[in-house]
Amino acid sequence: MLLCKVFKVLPTFTLAKIQELKNLEEEAKRNQSLKSLLLSPSGDFVISYYGNKIAIFEFKSKMVGLYFSSSSYERCTDFTFGLVEFYDKLRSDEESFEIVMIPLDE
Repeated sequence: MLLCKVFKVLPTFTLAKIQELKNLEEEAKRNQSLKSLLLSPSGDFVISYYGNKIAIFEFKSKMVGLYFSSSSYERCTDFTFGLVEFYDKLRSDEESFEIVMIPLDE
């Protein structure tokens, strides 16, 4: 019985190709904006606290607060609790307001 192993051949990258990819990545970083991030095909939704996907278009008629936070920074964690109270008050007053948290942790 003859056994054969099939190996997938991965493309090799030349130094020029690696540099080209690095340049493209740097250009993308320089030219990104909040609008480009939120409207990109990979960013057409946010994840809710409960893990549900919420389409960006659902925020169209709402005021949206963007909250950039780092869980490793104690002041951010403390601020989050106050923000939750503020959010709950606005929602109880039937305000059309949402908060999108953008974690800065890696």
